[in-house]
Amino acid sequence: MVESPSLTRREYNYLLAHRVDDLVRAAPVTSLAAIFAALALSVILIERPIALLVTAWLALVIITNLARLFLPQLIDETQTESVRARHLWRGHELCGHANSFLFAIGLPLFLRDAGGLEAAFAFLVIGGMLGTNLLTAKAAPQVTRTFVVLVTLGGSAAAFLVGEGIGLPMAVVLFAQAGIMMRVIATQEAGFLRRVDREFDQRDSEETVRLLLQDYEEYSADRQWTADRDGKLRAVTPRFAQAAGREPEALEAMPLCELFIPGSERDRLEQYLARGESFRNLNLHLEVGGTRRTWSLSGRTLEDGRVTGFARDVTELRRSKEKLAQLSHLDGLTGLANRRLFIRTLQHLVKTGEVKRGIAVFHLDFDDFKLVNDTLGHRTGDRLINEMGKRLASHCRKGDMVARLGADEFAILLRGTASERVLVDQSQALLANLREPIDLDDREFRLSACLGIARCPGEACDASEVLRQADLALNAAKKRGRGSVAVYEKALDEAVRERRQIEVDLRGAISRNEMEVHYQPVIDLDSGRVTGHEALLRWQHPQYGEILPGRFIPVAEETGAISALGEWILSEALHEVAGWNGNTRIAINLSPRQLRGANLVQTIKRALASSGIAPGRLELEVTEGALLQNSEANRAVLIKLRELGIRIALDDFGTGCSSLGHLRNFPFDKIKIDRCFVHDVVEQADSQAIIAAVTRLAAALGMRTTAEGVERIDQLEMLRKLGCDEAQGFVIARPVEASRLNDDEAQLALPAPLPAQIIDYRKIRKAAQRKTQEKRERTIRRA
Repeated sequence: MVESPSLTRREYNYLLAHRVDDLVRAAPVTSLAAIFAALALSVILIERPIALLVTAWLALVIITNLARLFLPQLIDETQTESVRARHLWRGHELCGHANSFLFAIGLPLFLRDAGGLEAAFAFLVIGGMLGTNLLTAKAAPQVTRTFVVLVTLGGSAAAFLVGEGIGLPMAVVLFAQAGIMMRVIATQEAGFLRRVDREFDQRDSEETVRLLLQDYEEYSADRQWTADRDGKLRAVTPRFAQAAGREPEALEAMPLCELFIPGSERDRLEQYLARGESFRNLNLHLEVGGTRRTWSLSGRTLEDGRVTGFARDVTELRRSKEKLAQLSHLDGLTGLANRRLFIRTLQHLVKTGEVKRGIAVFHLDFDDFKLVNDTLGHRTGDRLINEMGKRLASHCRKGDMVARLGADEFAILLRGTASERVLVDQSQALLANLREPIDLDDREFRLSACLGIARCPGEACDASEVLRQADLALNAAKKRGRGSVAVYEKALDEAVRERRQIEVDLRGAISRNEMEVHYQPVIDLDSGRVTGHEALLRWQHPQYGEILPGRFIPVAEETGAISALGEWILSEALHEVAGWNGNTRIAINLSPRQLRGANLVQTIKRALASSGIAPGRLELEVTEGALLQNSEANRAVLIKLRELGIRIALDDFGTGCSSLGHLRNFPFDKIKIDRCFVHDVVEQADSQAIIAAVTRLAAALGMRTTAEGVERIDQLEMLRKLGCDEAQGFVIARPVEASRLNDDEAQLALPAPLPAQIIDYRKIRKAAQRKTQEKRERTIRRA
């Protein structure tokens, strides 16, 4: 028997047993029908010369079918049922195929000399025999198919041998009958398999349920109980009595309600029992061994008036749920309230009308805390956060709520608040407390934070909206600098709406030709000549006018549009510079996202090849912040760019946290000194000392230095004295579009007309160079 390979051993044995059972019941009919057909055919043919051969054939048919009939008696009864079933099946298959073979060869052999009437009788017998064999089709389809095929072929051959014009008609009838029978066999087999499958599933389910019920009785936490019409316990089980902490005899005939502590749930139980109603999951309390326990009680009324049900001890479950509910509202690190509890409490205060007394929200975030985790590890960061949480909680008044909203963000809910000025003073005092040093593992840490303030506008207050406003105020405080405080105002919402509009409009700004490249010259401080330009992006917005990069570049970074902008400015600037006279360099900024991009090197290669610019004229500027994440991969990208001949500059030097490490790990061509050191370089000695140290360090490493943000001539002279090589800033030239740059060879792309300050500076530098040259010549003549 060939069955699906997916059948399990149990399924196979179950199916085989059903097949054998059906075959045993059908065997008497099919076997006797075959014997009768063989006898009928022999009567017709017995007087012919082949009588001896017919007799032998008849004997074989009778023996084969009697063997099939008495197969159950021939199998060893000491074997297991599955083994006996397999032997019965194989025996039936053997007998069935032998019977099919005997009839298939007997029909053409014995009917070839038969007359028309004899042949007609013989074919009638064959048809009846084929129909009888359908009894075994559902249990033994393959045996039945073999019989139908062989007998049809043998009968058709006999019809052609008989002749008298019946060969073809009889063959057509036999093959048509065979086709119908094949269809019937397939239908019966499918129905048989479906029936057996349903019976197996039902039997399996019943066994499973029975086993589960047995396990339930033995291992379940539920204890069965029964009470009579009067609500008194009867037939108390040992498990029920053990759970109640008493002996079964002590509970017998005791009113069920008296087992539990009085309360509203016990009153409900009394009512259900008095009315004879079923109930579910009543939570009742009782004393067990001096400990208060909680049971969940369910029961239903029987036809005779008794009540039966189950009791489950849910004490630990209720405690776990209460603990989980508590934990779900607390921060796992600090033990403070989490965001969910904070908002729920705020909503409750709004709902109960306590907002009339005044409610405010502080939202604070620690400055550059990510750097702590990145440099010192998350364990140290978690300890610092925990300490900050304690400080916040100790600083707040009783009744206020401190919550950790996530990472290094905290919120404080203040009740009964006063004026805005008082809130600002409170926040400043809070931030001052947070700035006090923290000692961890013999190390001192000082943290600062920014804080945003929002107030409930009375009864119309919305909890989520107030938290959102506090978040907007926090963002405004961050823009002001470290340790700042900001109060929410409507202008912040307008700024958010404008930012969202910028985000939407930025997507198609390039395709709408709204982007422009402006160029700011960089001059050599010794000669005053232009050495290069920095390409700066400008957005000519149809609604807001010219938008500077400081407003839209952060949005582009967050949304991913910076990659497309970076590719555009690279291509646009290189193609414009390719048409200028001279060999001045062009500097282009690389964003952190661009530096992490997989196709940056290929993109720059294509832009250089398309513009024809020599790689040595391209200078790419990267900030220290862009190098902090994924530093090894970023360094590998910069090395590939250097190998192309491109110059690499470190921008905003001095504003990061690991500048010297970057200088050691990568050989930059240039260092750009941030404008914050240039602003007061003439007046402040510390700025002069820092710039002098940077220029000496750069010179020792073979790097040039460029000062950014130069706005006065005296700054230019001071920077030159301090050893700075180059400078750029408004005193030299503001960024302008390419059409406004002078391509004259003498000017080398300075704006036209040339700024008067630069004319004066060049005159001074030229006079100084002339004096130096004259002094050198006099020295030579004296020698």
